[in-house]
This record gives sequence, structure tokens and C-alpha cells, in this order.
Amino acid sequence: MVVSGLVPSPWSEAAKGLFHVQRIPVLAVRSAREDAELAAFSRSDNVPVVLHDDDPPRTNWAQIVMLADRLGTPGLLVPTDLERRVRMIGLIHELAGEDGLGWCARLRMIEASLTTDGARGFPLPVARFLGAKYGHSSERAAWAQGRIRQVMRGVAEALGEADYHGGNTPNALDVYSATFLTAMTEISEEACPRMAAPLRKAFAVPREELASEVPESLLAHRLRMFECHLAWPIAL
Repeated sequence: MVVSGLVPSPWSEAAKGLFHVQRIPVLAVRSAREDAELAAFSRSDNVPVVLHDDDPPRTNWAQIVMLADRLGTPGLLVPTDLERRVRMIGLIHELAGEDGLGWCARLRMIEASLTTDGARGFPLPVARFLGAKYGHSSERAAWAQGRIRQVMRGVAEALGEADYHGGNTPNALDVYSATFLTAMTEISEEACPRMAAPLRKAFAVPREELASEVPESLLAHRLRMFECHLAWPIAL
């Protein structure tokens, strides 16, 4: 698995979390943009990339979820009941898909940088690169705030008063909910020791803007996941 080595990218952290919950050993390699050999090996310019046997590289969250479900305890990550399965996959898309919570949080980080000459958000060169790659505009960034609120409310409503979306044990949605909520929490040095200070500043933007609106049930759920089921601290 090739993963982000600079920031707790929720896509990378969720992918690692799936295999951690399934107790499947994984060799995680930190991505490096200047490493042409690694890029050629993984056949992707993005992360995460999951490689298994002679299968084509998996880069999409849905592909990675299905592989982790197939290789581990059957039905643990993905419900076998069709209605529950469709509901779970739809909610993960709201977190991890295009225009989902993670996508919109990134737009807010880019916007903060571009409107403050890098005083907030990413360093300016990083923001310009990501803005071009992920379709940033001021209009889209403004829309993203409401979208983040909508997704958080939807995931909280789905959880209700339960400990886990998966019932007595966590499923894939639990992993994605916990890891994608990281940007809405304080990422201290204790929480993620290897994270570079300039990028820690960028990840603070969604929390500064929306922390007061994160449902308490999601914060409690995230804490439960990291205390009981995911690796802590976040190891890049």
C-alpha cells in the first residue's frame, strides 16, 4: 500500500484502517513525489494505492473497501444485506467521494491559503497546485462549507444512538467516519507526531471554521474508534 507520508490524508488513513480492523498485515510505503521508481511501480500519481497479488492497482475507495472485506472476516466491513450495504456505501461516498466531506474540507484549506497569501491553509505553491487539480473556485469553496455540514448531519443521523454503524462491531463506514472527521478535530503533535508544521496549519482550517458544528455523537464515535479499533497515534 502506498500512502501519504506528509499528512493524515483521510483517504490513506481510512485505507490503512480497513486492514487494521480486519487484522490483515499490510506493508505501507510513504509516497514521495520525487520517487519516479515508486510512481512507476504503483502506476498512479495519487494515494492511496493498494497492490495485491497480480491484481491491477486499486486507487478508488470502493475498490479498497471491497478488497479488505474479501480478504478478511466475511461481512465484517460490508453488510451482506442489500439494503444495509447500499446505505453504507452511499454514506461512505458522501465522506470520501468527489464533493464529499474530505473533498470539501480540502477546498476550504485551499481557499484559506489563496485568500490570505498563505497565512492560513496550505503554503501558496501547494494550494495553487491542489486548486488546479481539484477544481477550486471561490464559489465552490463557499458551497463546500454547507456541504460539510450536510454530510456530518447525515452520518450522525445514520449512527443515531448506536456505538457503531456496524452494530456491535465497526464496519467500513465506521472507519471512514472516524478518519474523515480528523480534519474537524485538533491534530496535535501527540495525535500525529510526523506531520509537518505548515501542513498542520492547513489541516486546522476546517476545524477553525466548523468545529462547533460537529455533532457530539460523531466526536464520541471517533474517539471510540481510535481508542478501540484504529492505530493511535496517527502514524504517517
